[in-house]
Amino acid sequence: MRLPFSFACSLVMFSLIIVSCFSLTAVAGDIATGKSIYDRFCTYCHGSKGEGDGPAGSLSGVATGDLSNKAYMSKLSDQELYDRIAWGQEKFPYLQMPGWRSSLKETEIRAIMSYVRSLAVDKGPLTIPSPQQREKKFSADPLERGRLHYLHYCSGCHGASGDGDGDGAKNMAVKPTALSDPAVAATITTASVNEYLTTEKGLTEARNMPVFEDDFKDKINDIVIYIKTLEKK
Repeated sequence: MRLPFSFACSLVMFSLIIVSCFSLTAVAGDIATGKSIYDRFCTYCHGSKGEGDGPAGSLSGVATGDLSNKAYMSKLSDQELYDRIAWGQEKFPYLQMPGWRSSLKETEIRAIMSYVRSLAVDKGPLTIPSPQQREKKFSADPLERGRLHYLHYCSGCHGASGDGDGDGAKNMAVKPTALSDPAVAATITTASVNEYLTTEKGLTEARNMPVFEDDFKDKINDIVIYIKTLEKK
């Protein structure tokens, strides 16, 4: 039996409405699930609104990204955003954040993505480097790599300016070395820092810093390059 044209059209429209409702419900569900996971794993650094103002956002010394900046986030495809959440600094060391692929399922990461996308706010044209520009600069510029590694690994004790006044130094009986002191800066070389950081030479009861693992060695030269820029003239 052939249905009247108007009735057939009505059936098609009804089907589209049903599909749309299911799609909207699925998206809303993803966002709600994503918020729940985000609140557990991300808000402590990125903040409740994704603005990078969480209580631990500055602990690494490197500013936490603003996930609510629509202009910035629009530069990231879904795959790029997924990779950054899943792999973190393992693949994108300039991010200075952990990857969550060992803690979260793919569906959970994608739910976080749905929630993060919902936080987008129009803050005007992009005035900071894009994700791709940041990645390119980190790969090409040893000074930029050194800056980020220094802020992440060293500034907590030695201070952002190398004056030995980082937050972690406040309760130390033996204060961290002021790397910005010209007399100290003159003694700093890749070899000396490598020996001090990755071996137990100089490891005494008065030393408050750890012995770093061997895989830290590939960062030392860049860190030394940056430390040299902190010297007080």
